[in-house]
Amino acid sequence: MAIAHHFSEKAQLLAFVLQNSPDWDSDLLNVLETSWGKIRHLGKLFPFNRTTYYKNEMGEGLFRGVVSFESTIFPEEITNEKIRSNEIEFSFSKSENRKINIDIGYMDLDKVVLPSFKRGPFKLYAGNGIWLDMLLTYAKGKFHPTSWAFEDFKSGFYEHDLLLIREKFKKNM
Repeated sequence: MAIAHHFSEKAQLLAFVLQNSPDWDSDLLNVLETSWGKIRHLGKLFPFNRTTYYKNEMGEGLFRGVVSFESTIFPEEITNEKIRSNEIEFSFSKSENRKINIDIGYMDLDKVVLPSFKRGPFKLYAGNGIWLDMLLTYAKGKFHPTSWAFEDFKSGFYEHDLLLIREKFKKNM
């Protein structure tokens, strides 16, 4: 059965990228553009030091930043993009450990949503083993983290970049 898109607005495709360098990896950026199209906004990388969640797998000295693409998607297509982002992660892997982590997601005018293969009490099931996690809402000119958002989202590190991404998305709607 074909999915009807006439009730759905397109959303801005974006990714939060975790890597072990304070500078964007040019090979990774090329792969991201090959996968999702030209990069519209390349955010600043911030030290990822609010949690040790990825330490055993990726080591220490991690950095995370946000990137957006000229591509827009229908929100229901994000599960396919999550599968694609995982394939890219594993193509960069050295053994069982990931070298990069790509949290692909989308932004509409009201929120930022990231799909996950991990279930959780505030995540909604989207099919294919993927849950949707609304981490940020937008109101009164600011992004507001949900109470369950990761610590780096609560810190406001990405606020400036997200506001620029939202503005560019709104202008291109």
